[in-house]
Amino acid sequence: MVSGEAIKSAILGLTAIALILVSLYFFLLSISLASAAEPNITASLLSALIGFSVLSSGVTILRSWAIARVAERAAEQR
Repeated sequence: MVSGEAIKSAILGLTAIALILVSLYFFLLSISLASAAEPNITASLLSALIGFSVLSSGVTILRSWAIARVAERAAEQR
């Protein structure tokens, strides 16, 4: 049987990975908008800003998740 903590941990990990993938989409959209036949610089910069914001939130969630797992394992060993 799978514990509630394992499910919570998996959901947090998948959420972080999904946010990182969404940020990659926004970065690629930014490049596409900037290199179009009629470049839309404002939309490109906004897309890059959204991509950076989503990337930083995904990395923060992933980092917090990893730190919590290490602390949990350290507490179990004591």
